[in-house]
Amino acid sequence: MINLIYGAKGSGKTKKIIDAANEALSTAKGDVVYITDNDKSKDIDVRIRFINVNDYDVHCKGCLTGFIKGMIAANSDNNKFFIDGLGRILGKEPQELGEMFEKIEAISEQYGADFTLTISAAEVPKFMKKYI
Repeated sequence: MINLIYGAKGSGKTKKIIDAANEALSTAKGDVVYITDNDKSKDIDVRIRFINVNDYDVHCKGCLTGFIKGMIAANSDNNKFFIDGLGRILGKEPQELGEMFEKIEAISEQYGADFTLTISAAEVPKFMKKYI
């Protein structure tokens, strides 16, 4: 399952995704992972695995999907993923993320993992609307 949080830059997406990740701790049957490209983690519960992808040279869709699959392979309890700034991490505009959403959806179905993503966009492309 994919859930999407979107809005213009500065609209509070990061606060929403951090709140959702913290809240997921109370219902998650496995481990919660928070992935971003910065070190703004002050409000993230210490029980959440915080990852700055810049520390691992993850900057392309193949890199990110491989990284996620590797995390699941290393610990099958990693089943709630929160990715803040997907387009920013990949250096892509929202309309360029269709293939990435397909890859994340395939990972979700194959491994039973849930994903919450943030996208900076006042309005999302048509293919993303089913995730809102």
